[in-house]
Amino acid sequence: MFQFGHKSVDVSLCDGVLTVATPDNDVVVSIEIRRMLKVNIKDGSLTVHYVEKKKNNTLNMRTLSLNADFEDIQTLYRDLDSKFKGRPKSLLVIINPNAGKKRGIKVYKKIADSLFQLCGVKADIIVTSKQNEPTDILKNYDLSKIDGIVTVGGDGLYCECMNGLVKRVQQDNSVNLDNHNANIVSSALPIGIIPAGSGDVIVQYLHGTRCPSTAVLHILLGNHVDSNIVSVHAGRHLLSYSALVLGFGLFGDMMHDCEKFRWMGPSRYNIIPLASMLKRREFDVEVEYYPLTQKEKPKTARLYGRQISLPNGFLSQSKLQRKQRTKSSSDLQKESSVNEDLVKEEGRVYAVDSHAIMMKEKSGRMTPHFGQNSLMVYTTHKCTLRDHVSQLTKVKNEKPHCYDYKFVSKHEVAGYRVKLLNAIVNTAGNNKELQKDYYINCDGECIRLKEPVFNVKLHRNAVTLFGDFAD
Repeated sequence: MFQFGHKSVDVSLCDGVLTVATPDNDVVVSIEIRRMLKVNIKDGSLTVHYVEKKKNNTLNMRTLSLNADFEDIQTLYRDLDSKFKGRPKSLLVIINPNAGKKRGIKVYKKIADSLFQLCGVKADIIVTSKQNEPTDILKNYDLSKIDGIVTVGGDGLYCECMNGLVKRVQQDNSVNLDNHNANIVSSALPIGIIPAGSGDVIVQYLHGTRCPSTAVLHILLGNHVDSNIVSVHAGRHLLSYSALVLGFGLFGDMMHDCEKFRWMGPSRYNIIPLASMLKRREFDVEVEYYPLTQKEKPKTARLYGRQISLPNGFLSQSKLQRKQRTKSSSDLQKESSVNEDLVKEEGRVYAVDSHAIMMKEKSGRMTPHFGQNSLMVYTTHKCTLRDHVSQLTKVKNEKPHCYDYKFVSKHEVAGYRVKLLNAIVNTAGNNKELQKDYYINCDGECIRLKEPVFNVKLHRNAVTLFGDFAD
C-alpha cells in the first residue's frame, strides 16, 4: 500500500500508464509514461516529474510524490526507470545571442538549464559569433557522442544547423552535394528548437505554440517528427537546403530589401516588404514542374538509412525529349507530356514559391503538414496590386483558399526547374555574373543568383525534429 499525501492508495503500472487510485477504485491521477520526465527516489519517497498538456498546446511540469516501505518504492522505481529508454542524455546546444531581441542566452539559462539538470542531460554549449558558424561547427564535430542538437534562437539558426547537419551526413556517406539529382542520406540525429527569435515559425508549426519551456519539455520527452527539406542548385553547385520557404522573385526581393535595414531589428519584416510590394518586378521565366505520377509516388520505407528522394533522375534527357514545344503567349501557357510527368509554363511572373512544410486547409484555416509525399509550388503571374496584396494577406493570416486566385497556379510536384529568359550572363575568367540582380529567399537568407537556371528538389523525411506535431 502506498501513501499519497494523507491518503492510502493503490498504484498500478499497465500498458504504459501509471495509475494511482483509492481502495474504492477512484482514480486520483493517471500518467502516461511517455509524458514522464524523471523519477527520483529519496528517503523512502518516490517523486515522478511529468508534463501536462493544456488546451493552448503548452506543456506544464507537474510532480507526484508517493511514500511506501523500502521494497515497494524500490520495485516501482526500477519498473518506471526501465521505461525511460530513448530519452536524450547528451546534447549539443548552439545559441545565437543576437536572435530576436537578443535573449537567446537568457532563455537558455532561465528555462532550459534547470530542466536539463533535473533530467540529467549533459549539454555542450556553444554560443555563435558569426553567420553560418553552425556549418563549420558540425563539419568536424563528433556526432557519436550526442543524442541530438538543440538550437536556441530563431528559424535562421535552425536552418543553419539543419544545413550543416545534412551536409555533414552527406560528407560521411560520400554523397556529392553538388549533384542535384543525388539521393541524400537522411539524418538520424534529431534537432530541437528552443524559440528565441523574431518569427519562430517552425516551432509554432511543430508544437502549436512559441512557448520556450514547452519546447524544452518536448526535447526532454524525446519524441520525434520527420520533416522534409528541399535542395536548390544552380550552375552545378548546391546553393542551400530549405526547411521552410523557398521564394524566387518577390519574396527574394523582399528579403534583399530587408537585409539593407538590419539596424531596424525584427520590425523591418513588417515595414520593408510593403515598399517591396510597391515596386514589385515581373520576371520572364520558363518553369518546368515534375509532378508525381501514381507510379512515382514515394515509398514510406527507408533502405539502410538512405532517404528516397523524389524522383531519382527527374531531369534525365529522356524525359526532356518528351516535352512539347511551348506555345507563344504573353500569359503563362501550360503543356503536359504524354505521360503527364512533366509540365512547363512560360511567361511573366512575380514569384515562384515552394514550402518544404506543406500547408493544407483544415478546420477553416491553413495548417502545416510534415513529411508529405510531394512539394507544393505556387507561381504568381500578372495581377493588380490590390489583388496581390489581398492574396498575400490571406497567406500571412493562414486563411483557407488563400491560393485560390486565378493569377496563382498551383502544382504538387517532386521538383521543378526555373530558367530566367532573356537574362544576360557576364563572364570574366571563371566567374559568372548575371547583369541584373535576381534573388532567392531561402528560409530568410537572401541568395543572389549567378546563373540563369536553378533546380529545386524535394527530399522526404531528410531531417528529424524533437517534438510532437500539433495538428
